[in-house]
Amino acid sequence: MKRPHLPAISLFLLPLFFFSCSWPGKDFSYTDGGDIWVNHADIKLRIDSNMNVSVFYIKNKTPLNVADKPSYYLVVNDKELTDFSVDYNQLQAEAVEADFGKGKRLIIKGVARTDKETSIEKSLVIEWYERYPNLAILSASYKNTGNLEVFVDRSVSNFFRLDASQSNPQRPAYDFWSYQGASIAWGADYVIHITNRFRQENWMGVNLPQKTGGGVPLVDLWNENIGLAIACIEPKPQLVSLPVETVPDQGVELSIRKDVEKILSPGESYQTVRTAVIAHSLDYFDPLKTFSSLMKDQGVGMKQPSAEAYETIWCGWGYLTDFTLDDIYRTLPKLKELGIKWVVIDDRWWDKYGDWNPRKFTFPGGEEQVKKFVDSLHHQGFKVKIWWAPTPVQPAEINAWSGSVDPGMAQVAKDHPEWLIMDKEGNFPRDSRDMYQFCPSVPEVQEYMKQLTTRFLRDWDFDGHKLDAYYVVPPCYNPAHHHKTPEESYQDLPKLLQVIYETSKSIKPWSVTELCNCGTTQDFYQSVFTDQPVVSDPTSVEQVRRRIKSMKALWGANAPVYGDHVEHIKMREDKSDRFKLGDDFASIMGPGGVIGTKFTWPGGPEHVQLTPGKEEHWKKWTRMYSEKMLSKGDYLNLYDIIYDKPETHVIQKGTRFYYAFYAKKWNGTVELRGLGNRKYKVFDYVNQHKLGTVKGPVGVISVNFEEHLLIECSPLDEGEK
Repeated sequence: MKRPHLPAISLFLLPLFFFSCSWPGKDFSYTDGGDIWVNHADIKLRIDSNMNVSVFYIKNKTPLNVADKPSYYLVVNDKELTDFSVDYNQLQAEAVEADFGKGKRLIIKGVARTDKETSIEKSLVIEWYERYPNLAILSASYKNTGNLEVFVDRSVSNFFRLDASQSNPQRPAYDFWSYQGASIAWGADYVIHITNRFRQENWMGVNLPQKTGGGVPLVDLWNENIGLAIACIEPKPQLVSLPVETVPDQGVELSIRKDVEKILSPGESYQTVRTAVIAHSLDYFDPLKTFSSLMKDQGVGMKQPSAEAYETIWCGWGYLTDFTLDDIYRTLPKLKELGIKWVVIDDRWWDKYGDWNPRKFTFPGGEEQVKKFVDSLHHQGFKVKIWWAPTPVQPAEINAWSGSVDPGMAQVAKDHPEWLIMDKEGNFPRDSRDMYQFCPSVPEVQEYMKQLTTRFLRDWDFDGHKLDAYYVVPPCYNPAHHHKTPEESYQDLPKLLQVIYETSKSIKPWSVTELCNCGTTQDFYQSVFTDQPVVSDPTSVEQVRRRIKSMKALWGANAPVYGDHVEHIKMREDKSDRFKLGDDFASIMGPGGVIGTKFTWPGGPEHVQLTPGKEEHWKKWTRMYSEKMLSKGDYLNLYDIIYDKPETHVIQKGTRFYYAFYAKKWNGTVELRGLGNRKYKVFDYVNQHKLGTVKGPVGVISVNFEEHLLIECSPLDEGEK
């Protein structure tokens, strides 16, 4: 991809000599043959004569990383090419104005030689912007300046090695927590405590054997003392890895790697992806928020979601695949009693993946019965979503997926095999449900998505989508598609979501498009074309809260993050739906999530039936959710989700602050950060207990609770005591 030229406001060529032995006072400075300094507001970079980069945060004179290898290098002919020497006569600096605002750019050139005939010139580009005080944007290009061809295996960008013992000698070098945004396996945590033998590849393409993939191209390491994140910030998704590994000296390495596998002839160049290095304090929230802002600057960002996306949700998945319309109809009275607004018709109302026609078992009357069904729910005051997936297409035989389907190949696959992704061997690769996959780059496939969306929302009158059961697609080698590169199919997948989203909004502007990449990190590039990101099959209450916090960072402080069915949360050893028995609404509501459920009533599977005892609990929380609507408030990042005890989240709505504390058992004081400089009444709104008054900006109260405590701080009116 060609990068657009960034206009220079002013250009000044070096050499300029600054002989400084302390912090440089300019935007950048250097000593001839020595260190080059980039001196931004809260982040500083030191580049030595071998192009090794050290990162400093705020006024800390100890670097965050150990700089014994260049942050950018190549693997050439299966060997690391790291011995670059800075050419101080070619340093260039310029002021720029780009998508990210006003900033500065420094270009550092250096050459690495493997022998008399082979040399590679590296141009390292460092940019820093006024609006982003704690980050630098980096990229590099490599030119073969030798006389022989070289084979470039891969490029390595933003390589850093961190050592926790540098800031605290009592810590093991690997003692970090980490956010790792790749979708690698169903149910896996992506907020992880690093161990002494940790390694995770974080490949952004299709991950085997589960065939998940995609996610958020960012990894972060932090503890109480330091935080460093790296991210790929290209406007299109890239097939890169972001590996994190504990190395033999017990430090932790992170980087961004891209397989190049290209011969570089003399005079030819290779351009890396653009990346960001972000220094921070507290947990992963701020680097994710910063990444999201950088992407939005480039036109990749979620639009204002529909107000309807904040309303409570009931999903028919409690009845599993062989639900009947009578199951749904019998449940509706309880939904009304609980004030639930959305009904989701889940897997599997349809016949075959890709065709998406009504299943005769569920809708024996075909499309007309679907329309009457949706109309009847509308007349009872409900809005209705339909479950489907954009990419899967059913083959003739299915071997791996146990879900029920009507037998036989989808008609669309028979009619249009030329629409399908093909691998190098000429086969149609299978996805996580053993399905063929549409190639998103094909214009006819995009038009087909528009036709399906129109059928669902205009013809059948559904009000939104639950897009589910898929992740990303592999590179496509189908010669009929005339791809510029096989990677194009992977990069174009968001186009299918865009077609669905924009078509839906054109039919029903208030429609809600929900996206659930099952059990894993939600894909950032896809999610920008939705109204409602999803926590997606959480396996613990901690995972729920950590995922909600990450999504509030990525998609907005008041984003309508769906906490998924509350029954998903607590899981036993078996991962089947039979053992999902959660009832912890507090872990969804406290951090500002949207609540939902999949209970059955009066029949259905016994483990998810709404018994009289459960009903009182469900009524209490659905009522509180509707009264408080914390999901519409702004999430404030004032607490580290790991190191602050008890775990704390805070939502601001106008002049009121809502704090959610979580611990197995807590007896002691808690801090109420972020308050205004005034007095507040403190109220436990779950148990209806007054907890006294506090004075901002930081209040302190003594509390005793188990599992959770949710409180409201409202300003004390004049004259109140």
